[in-house]
Amino acid sequence: MSKTIKDLARDALDVQNASNLSGVISGFSRALADLREHVSGTDALSRHPITVLWSDKVAHLTGVQDLGSAVVSDAYKVVYDLAGR
Repeated sequence: MSKTIKDLARDALDVQNASNLSGVISGFSRALADLREHVSGTDALSRHPITVLWSDKVAHLTGVQDLGSAVVSDAYKVVYDLAGR
């Protein structure tokens, strides 16, 4: 049984104090699976405030929260090359 929106919102607030990236990613995945049952459409899921809070925490823990788009673009290029594309 999936969590209620209230439960998911609480989890999204609670995760803001987390420091373990692996745990956050795991929790984010479960939250998205549950949130999908309450929200219709990919765009609505991607832009839902609960998703935004989880995403922001991941950005914070990976140190990209305040980085400019050039840094992110450069990282994408490196990963693209590493993937052999």
